[in-house]
Amino acid sequence: MTAKKRSFVIVAGFLFFLAVYLMAAVCPYLNHKEVSQEYKNQINMIDFYEEHQGSERVAYVDDNTEALILRLQMIEMAQEEIILSTFDFNGDESGKDMMSALMHAAHRGVKVKVIVDGLSGFLDLRGNEWFQALALEEGVEIRIYNPVNLLKPWQLQARLHDKYLIVDDTAYLLGGRNTTDLFLGDYSSSKNIDRELLVYEQEPSEASSLMQVREYFQQIWELECSRDYVCEKETKKIADARTALEKRYEKLPELYPEMLVPQDWEARTMETDKVTLLSNPIEPENKAPNMWYALNQLMKTGEQVTVYTPYIICGEEMYQDLEQLCQETEQVEIITNDVTSGANPWGCTDYMNQKENIWATGVTVYEYLGAHSSHTKAVLVDDTISVVGSYNMDMRSTYQDTELMLVVDSPELNQVIRKEAEHDKTYSRVMTSGGMYEYGENYEPREMSWKKKIYYGIFRVITVPIRKFL
Repeated sequence: MTAKKRSFVIVAGFLFFLAVYLMAAVCPYLNHKEVSQEYKNQINMIDFYEEHQGSERVAYVDDNTEALILRLQMIEMAQEEIILSTFDFNGDESGKDMMSALMHAAHRGVKVKVIVDGLSGFLDLRGNEWFQALALEEGVEIRIYNPVNLLKPWQLQARLHDKYLIVDDTAYLLGGRNTTDLFLGDYSSSKNIDRELLVYEQEPSEASSLMQVREYFQQIWELECSRDYVCEKETKKIADARTALEKRYEKLPELYPEMLVPQDWEARTMETDKVTLLSNPIEPENKAPNMWYALNQLMKTGEQVTVYTPYIICGEEMYQDLEQLCQETEQVEIITNDVTSGANPWGCTDYMNQKENIWATGVTVYEYLGAHSSHTKAVLVDDTISVVGSYNMDMRSTYQDTELMLVVDSPELNQVIRKEAEHDKTYSRVMTSGGMYEYGENYEPREMSWKKKIYYGIFRVITVPIRKFL
């Protein structure tokens, strides 16, 4: 065989391997699953409403600095166990704050369990001295959900998107915040607006949402794909990081004196009638759209529905569901990011491609343009139900990722979030039935830079064939 033919065979062989590999990564997710009749029956039997006051109280957390302080307070109050689940965990300033507090809790004899998505495990935890130092601490267990494994391309798309912190049998936080400077504290000028719920349990019971979240965590923790993250050997670099984390904890009360102040959790929270947990399937595979189905069934119970989502990437089935929802419901509105401020370029460019299809469903879309990009995931149904969690209105959250949402029956909480939604609408523009934009009183248009226009122009082409995986 000549050198030229040999080169051709090698290139052809590589291209064939690449094509097969990409097919193995993509094909398992091309056909969307349907929700089983068993799950439909299960959701139809759930009563999300309650006539009497329940034992769980909630607080609405909408400030990044408050969110960090609250986490430090909860970790400080822990006596037996701390559970942290996060999609993204960085070794940045807020990440080190969290690690130092978790390490100190372990020093006090508190059991600490942390689970992180495999993508963050690959990009952020792998070989990182700060996380290695935390993993060395006695009483700390860290696991990675579905670690990136190039030998299993069919699992690369499935991600752990849950974000919650549980302390003993007392309280938990659940929402859309990752453990990074983008969402916690005031360490960076780049921020995302996000919301989450603090749930305080006055009388722990097996039926409480706190127990539901605990049971869910245990199922994730025990999955075969949840692998231990360990430190094989303590190097000087890791030892120095461990010392630095210990010293960092000593300085935390100076930065955040509130973290050591005993909290009156009842005074800090508002009453609820009922709190219910919704979740997606947990296995790292193509998923039935359980969360999307449950939210649709819940939204159909109301006449006025408001949805917060950072971006909208709908498939054919989702468009059909939205159209039907709009036909059966008096008012359906979505608050999402204006493309000039959205933090996700894939979501922004897909919206530019698909906005006519979204509007055609009958939904009213408010394009929010505030000081920072919104990362909020929430649903309001009439003046009673509020839903807050990690679910984005996109195909990844619907068919590929684990997701959690809390359904809260509380007129007081609903009023707080709805007031915020009305405020955010003033910073938004909305397309009218006449095909013209109307602008909120506080909406100030921003000119997109020529670099971003070129960037978005390229992405608008790229997103077309891969939008199922965004």
